[in-house]
Amino acid sequence: MRVNKKVAATASALMMTTGLLAMAGSTTASAADGCNNNGGRTVQEVIGARGQGIELRVNGSGDGTCAWGRIVVGDVGMHVWVDRSSDGGRTWEPQLGWREIESGGSVWTEAWRDRNGQLMRACGDSGYNTTIHCTKWY
Repeated sequence: MRVNKKVAATASALMMTTGLLAMAGSTTASAADGCNNNGGRTVQEVIGARGQGIELRVNGSGDGTCAWGRIVVGDVGMHVWVDRSSDGGRTWEPQLGWREIESGGSVWTEAWRDRNGQLMRACGDSGYNTTIHCTKWY
């Protein structure tokens, strides 16, 4: 019995150390929103401090609308996320789907439900401790 407990404890510690348990929760939020970022179109765009395009993209319509952020013509270390507001942009759920460009020049967030009456915007920066640029609310 002691051997089984040691094996279980070791396996659990290994999974936590490698992030396998943490990864299970990271996809739950977007899956709960029932969205994907397939297709879509750019509805808002702002140019960041180093010339990168920060885009808000959407697909669907009505309560089935999904929105996500994307950086194009970017560099490694740049970030993008979306904010969602239910009160016209006075307050918002910040930094949904935050992503960092790890290679190449583009990255996009997970898609988030944009129900009727809610507004979305995409925001990004050129790296940690740099100016944040956001699209207009859509």
